[in-house]
Amino acid sequence: MLEIIDKLPEDITDALKLPIEAPDITPTGIVLGGMGGSAIGGDIVKTVAKGRMRIPFEVVREYEPPKWTGQQVLAVVVSYSGNTEEAISFYLKARKAGASIVVITSNGELENLAKKDKFPCIKVPKGYPPRGAIAYLTFPVFRILKELKVLDIKEKEFKEVIELLENSKEVSKGWAKEMAKRIKEKIPFVYAETKLFPAARRWVTQLNENSKTLAHYAVFPELDHNELNGWYNPREILRRSIVFILRSREEDEKMRKRIEITKELIEANTGEIVQVFSEGTCLLSEIFSLIQKGDYLSYYLAVEYGIDPMPVQRIETLKERMKE
Repeated sequence: MLEIIDKLPEDITDALKLPIEAPDITPTGIVLGGMGGSAIGGDIVKTVAKGRMRIPFEVVREYEPPKWTGQQVLAVVVSYSGNTEEAISFYLKARKAGASIVVITSNGELENLAKKDKFPCIKVPKGYPPRGAIAYLTFPVFRILKELKVLDIKEKEFKEVIELLENSKEVSKGWAKEMAKRIKEKIPFVYAETKLFPAARRWVTQLNENSKTLAHYAVFPELDHNELNGWYNPREILRRSIVFILRSREEDEKMRKRIEITKELIEANTGEIVQVFSEGTCLLSEIFSLIQKGDYLSYYLAVEYGIDPMPVQRIETLKERMKE
């Protein structure tokens, strides 16, 4: 897993070179269907596209697309394996609704369906766990939207991400090694403002899958309207928590004030609060700089627990039993 995390900047470079084919439509909406590590790219694209796109973009983690899916809607179906049952169901229902479809996969039934139905299929390299293929499941989506002229994203943004991740690799690894020792046997809470939500979600899912530990995320400002008041009980468990606050160096004044007040209100009930600031001059860089730190943290926490980060045995067991 460490080698896969190390390769992230290289993988982004390669992902941007993959041949893509966008359908010949002017979409009125875009819906991306996927699960787990195959869906996080949709969160990243949606967040970066907010404020830049004039059409809706929805990420769906279930069996069917929204009712507004139709002939002028682009459905992007993402499944690294190509055999995810929810993604296959999503594909079939989007096809029935008359949507234009693009599939992103390495193999499997979805590739076969796309070929049969003559829909574009972007083939990504085999040999990764889905969560490790984040570059290949994210950047082709950006390129599709750019090709369709519904999202104006600059090549310099992609270049900045690659350079930033390459240059910060060793610093991020060093930080993660030390932090993993501090959070062993603690419950991680990951908080972030809305624009950094994909990074917070990624931190938690990587801790789940790589470190085999429970973790939780929530987003400002919503968490201040409910979760904030939960920091009382159960006291003994809360004392074993560690709160990571993912922060942007471009916070507006209201968000900065909100986060600082929240810290003050909960710090007496937590084990520790750690602030992690993003890097980069564009939102895409900010998100990926935090993802890199979280990915390394999940790996080194697995090392601290003495476990192999690669297997996800319970997930695989569930999939097999669902086939019965």
